[in-house]
Amino acid sequence: MVNRVKEKVSKGEVTYGTWITMGYPEITEALSHLPFDWFVIDMEHTPLDVKDVEFLMMPLRFTNVVPIVRVPWNDFVIIKRVLDTGAQGILVPQVENKDEAIQAVKAAKYPPQGIRGVGPRRCIMYGFKSAKEYFRTANDDTLVIVQIESENAVNNVEEILSVNGIDGVFVGPNDLSASLGIFQEFNNPKYIAAVDKVLNAAKAAGKIAGIMTSDPQDALDKVKRGFNFISLRHDIAYMIKGYTDAFKLLGVLK
Repeated sequence: MVNRVKEKVSKGEVTYGTWITMGYPEITEALSHLPFDWFVIDMEHTPLDVKDVEFLMMPLRFTNVVPIVRVPWNDFVIIKRVLDTGAQGILVPQVENKDEAIQAVKAAKYPPQGIRGVGPRRCIMYGFKSAKEYFRTANDDTLVIVQIESENAVNNVEEILSVNGIDGVFVGPNDLSASLGIFQEFNNPKYIAAVDKVLNAAKAAGKIAGIMTSDPQDALDKVKRGFNFISLRHDIAYMIKGYTDAFKLLGVLK
């Protein structure tokens, strides 16, 4: 297992992905033909469960898309299960401090670095691949990214990034702006300063700096600022945008 996202970031390249929120493997199969580097399959704000996650990853096996799962919480049981289904990384929401970052790393890593139980399943193709080799490489290849979604997390971002095994941070704009008391005021200087602090800390640590973007121009702006893990919103958003633009062109919508 080679994690292409880790490889690209280590070379100073920008990676692009999107959120998968619908539980149909046709979505991941179709989108995998576009030049995405990664998908985040979202278990936090969708009805998707572990079985759905496994189905959504299956079409990605022979592609260059790295499957990452946003787990619903910093829970070692869920983290273990999604990794056993073949996820190559996890995104952990609402990480506030160094201790919680350590907890996420321990859940994702095999001993002695962590506490992940050894029972690989689909990640070793049900035994057709070597469990011993997977055990040897999994700790290095598995991405662990944590979300910075509160003022407290921003204040602790340097300590969070100092944790061995944390590969990067991801800004959740809605939750962060809500925590700052300026919900969706993304041009507010308070919000901009908080995002800059997270970005600069990730750059200084040489780690992933990720953020959700609202449209292609916003994505381009974030790349210019120095983010290297760019989310092009999510599947439903771009689907609705495409049909909305079509109906506007047809004169049905104004």
